[in-house]
Amino acid sequence: MNVTEYIESGILESYVMGAVSDQERREVECLSSIYPDIRRELDQLSVALENYAMAYSIEPPVSVKDKLLKQLDFEQPVETETVVRPMPVERSTSTFRTTWMVAASVGLLLLIFSFFLLSQLRNSQETLTSLRTANSSLQSEVRQLRDHQTQSDQALALLRQPGTRTLELKGNEKAPQGDMLVFWNPQTRQVAVEVKSLPALPADRQYQLWSLVGGKPVDAGVFDVTNTNALIQKLNRPIDKADAFAVTVEKRGGSPTPTLSTLLAMTPVDA
Repeated sequence: MNVTEYIESGILESYVMGAVSDQERREVECLSSIYPDIRRELDQLSVALENYAMAYSIEPPVSVKDKLLKQLDFEQPVETETVVRPMPVERSTSTFRTTWMVAASVGLLLLIFSFFLLSQLRNSQETLTSLRTANSSLQSEVRQLRDHQTQSDQALALLRQPGTRTLELKGNEKAPQGDMLVFWNPQTRQVAVEVKSLPALPADRQYQLWSLVGGKPVDAGVFDVTNTNALIQKLNRPIDKADAFAVTVEKRGGSPTPTLSTLLAMTPVDA
């Protein structure tokens, strides 16, 4: 509480002069018992008011006393009328309760509105996350389709080149349903494959194509079993000579030498 502002408000002067309500009177008496500065100011005002009254008081004429004594009859009791005054109604508690209920209602409405906004924000964030995920997945699919289209265009360009040979490799007893085509152009040294039917492999394994020259294997590149059997995959190893082509299963990325135990197919060039 700011004691200085309270003293300067004029409430103490009104209290000393008796021009305050009951509530204000109780308030002044309570605060003066708590704060010494208020008590001191109140005492000073009381003394000043008393001095002012003494300084400017007027002695009444003697005749006034005689007139009053004649008008008073001390033999008969003076009947006094009892004045019944209604008890003052304390409105502060009711007003406080009403104010508190209004404030609580407003606070509840704000809380409900805040929860609504938070729910809408979470829904918007979830929708945005789903859209971002779908967009990322769509972009990935578009990139894959673009890569496949590029490979297909390159493979088709290889097939159109003069001198391109087409060799069919059939699976052995380890892949009896295996079937694929090898496209090879000795002049451009380009190689491509088209898988018609080969068993699916674990994620850490790949098929590897080999060209056999004088009985020695030469790495011709790795390839996968695609979802579309018609896709032609161009390999990244140049092959200028080949007596035969063979396919083995190797670790992902390829191996420098073939694993003969995984040999699935082999066919000579001049069959």
